[in-house]
Amino acid sequence: MMHNWKRSVKILWLCNFMINAGMTMIMPFLPLFLETLGVHRHHELSLWTGVIFSATFLSGAIMAPIWGIFADKYGQRVNLIRAGIGMGIITFLMAFSISPAMLLILRFIVGFFSGFITVSFSYLSRITPRNETGTALGLLQTGGVSGGIIGPLLGGALSDLFGFRPVFAVTGILILLTTLLVIFFLEKDPVVQTTKAKEGSFAEILKNPILIVLLIATFIVQAAILGTNSMMTIFVKTLVPYSHNLAFISGFAASIAGIANMIGSPYLGRLSDKLGQAKTLPVAMVLCGLFTLPQIWTHHIWELYIWRFAQGLLLGGMWPAIQALIHLKTAKHIQGRAFGVTSSSRFLGNLAGPLVAGWISGYLSISYVFAFSGILLILGSLLVKWKIKPDRNKAVS
Repeated sequence: MMHNWKRSVKILWLCNFMINAGMTMIMPFLPLFLETLGVHRHHELSLWTGVIFSATFLSGAIMAPIWGIFADKYGQRVNLIRAGIGMGIITFLMAFSISPAMLLILRFIVGFFSGFITVSFSYLSRITPRNETGTALGLLQTGGVSGGIIGPLLGGALSDLFGFRPVFAVTGILILLTTLLVIFFLEKDPVVQTTKAKEGSFAEILKNPILIVLLIATFIVQAAILGTNSMMTIFVKTLVPYSHNLAFISGFAASIAGIANMIGSPYLGRLSDKLGQAKTLPVAMVLCGLFTLPQIWTHHIWELYIWRFAQGLLLGGMWPAIQALIHLKTAKHIQGRAFGVTSSSRFLGNLAGPLVAGWISGYLSISYVFAFSGILLILGSLLVKWKIKPDRNKAVS
């Protein structure tokens, strides 16, 4: 069955925009919301922020391989519907949290249903011609990034105007509306028919050395990005401690990287199609790491904005390149499992990043979080450069 992949890109672009806008709306004010729930000391606030931010990703990492098996049997479109309904309902319920523990439990539960954006990349890679994969995934990346730009700004502004709880309700409703787009407008993706002799297994994934490196790269990228993002509001508070619109200023720190990401993603996607993802991925990682390190010595908010913009230009080249390489280097009958394991790596990175950053901020200094992220990205780029050799990126059949 032939798919109109360009139409699917447009639909998924809008879906990812809405999902990421909703999920990032809570980022600027999470530490401020915790203060209203009784968490005030810097040490406790850093640790609670890191733990609550990470809880979703622990349960997500547990479930991702299971959803990968589910996708191999029933397709990624059904997987998207499953993720959207669960995430929307549980996020809506967060508006009624009365304690940090209750918010933590709900964040943990929503992780069992999460993975919409990762699944959308997997869906698109299945239906897109091989020579257009980098371009398609690069365009799709801009959807999530655009939502990531609007989300923190909108969440910061709404929380300043109406309080924190309504933002959770709006987020849940946005996610449920996104699910309706998938149900009514997205075509079913092909399900690979397997026989007993060629039935996929996770052992095949673990025997693929290139895939193992890509799983490690996924973990590193997410740990580095989420580590800094989770502590951004607390860091901004040290730069502008007496601002009356702190949530909005913190949201803009997240959004400016997204603006740059949206600018860079289409160009990096086309460059990856031309040169090969194995060449562009390590370069994007090392440059992103080098742009992260100077944020250690930032003392003014405008300096932070400059470095966040420079870093954002490179962010859009990493995740699409990893996804394209996984698609090209994995046998078709186990691609659902491969993307499931990739989701686990991504979730584990999302889990580890805020936890480590929270510990660094609470026990050392919040500026050292940037050192952690920058060094991690640079080491990851060296691993990718060493282990994945450029070739014609032919898919495994």
